[in-house]
Amino acid sequence: MGGIFSKKERSTQKSSAPVSDQDNAILALKTQRDKMKQMIKRKENCMEKERQLAKQLLKDGKKDRALLILKKKRYQENMIDQTLKHLSKIEQMVNDLEFAEVQQRVTEGLRQGNEALKKMNQLFDIDEIDRIMEETKEAAEYQEEISNMLAGQLSNTDVSDVEHELEELLAAQGQQVELPEVPSHELPEAETEKQREKEKPRREKVALEA
Repeated sequence: MGGIFSKKERSTQKSSAPVSDQDNAILALKTQRDKMKQMIKRKENCMEKERQLAKQLLKDGKKDRALLILKKKRYQENMIDQTLKHLSKIEQMVNDLEFAEVQQRVTEGLRQGNEALKKMNQLFDIDEIDRIMEETKEAAEYQEEISNMLAGQLSNTDVSDVEHELEELLAAQGQQVELPEVPSHELPEAETEKQREKEKPRREKVALEA
């Protein structure tokens, strides 16, 4: 019997082994990463709704609002991508390095991840985004709020990509991007060349008669 109790005691001691700070940190990072992925999956339809909303705004002749919505969508995509990469990198550091060396960075990474989740909860509010279609004071304030939030957040490449996406939406609706009008009359150079061609046979005829 003594042997049986000894086995139970050893088993209990093994199962109740203390959880280290490193274990807790890894668990927290994985939990946060999973929450982020779940949110991305749930909100994919929201970003598609924003694209459809941009199409409707273009149909209504509200190009500036459509561009604002596409910029917001791009910002969300960037934030999701950066946050996931950040979490993945820190998780790898925790696994590969001594925890004491990266503890501060892990704490900072968790803090940034929590802030990103909060921001995404605000950005992805599907009920709020519909307000941009309205012609009210509250809608105007909402548009200004989005503009202020996006100020300085998108790179030149991001802006260029967003404008390209806007042009694609316009093209899909059969609208043409405004281009300078082509003159209906011939350019002076063309007219001069044409006159020369007309006068050439006349000059040749005079030369033969001479």
